[in-house]
Amino acid sequence: MNADQREERVKFKQEMRRRIDLIAVDYGVPESEVAKVRGRLKHHDVLNFAKKYRISLDWLICGDLKGLVRTIVARRA
Repeated sequence: MNADQREERVKFKQEMRRRIDLIAVDYGVPESEVAKVRGRLKHHDVLNFAKKYRISLDWLICGDLKGLVRTIVARRA
């Protein structure tokens, strides 16, 4: 992995952690649960977190705003 790829990977993970933090604050998720998902960013943990809190994976992983809208609509339902 070259320096550019490493930098892109780090940026991707930081952005995803930021979105996890936003959900955690908004939904009142316990810090112990957030720390596990945010720290490791393992696929299985992220998927379970998204399912539990009905979060669009498009938004959580990719930052797609249409996914954020789906997340908001699902929360209101």
